[in-house]
Amino acid sequence: MILQPETRPISQEQLVAEVKGIYAGLVMVENKCIEVDNAQTSLNEAPPRLNNGQWQALIALHRTLLNKHHDFVLACQHPSASTALRRLASKYAMPVRMLQHGIHSFIQLLQ
Repeated sequence: MILQPETRPISQEQLVAEVKGIYAGLVMVENKCIEVDNAQTSLNEAPPRLNNGQWQALIALHRTLLNKHHDFVLACQHPSASTALRRLASKYAMPVRMLQHGIHSFIQLLQ
């Protein structure tokens, strides 16, 4: 028999606060990705001439953004989430934003 860890229930207010915090962090990382990607794209070098450390930082930044999107979706789809909270990912166009800023812009830099 596999025992599951004991979990505490979360109130709607706590869940909303958690989602707001995740979203604020997501927007901050997303803006940084946009800033860095635009700076690299404006150099008109294909692919950008980055050293290994810079590539690692760029990869880490985009990975962080994807993780923030994942956290946001998980929090919004929590079993105790309200209908309004469950709709936030669609309302804020999160799949499109994740694809555009987390994946596509990074792939463009690799071309």
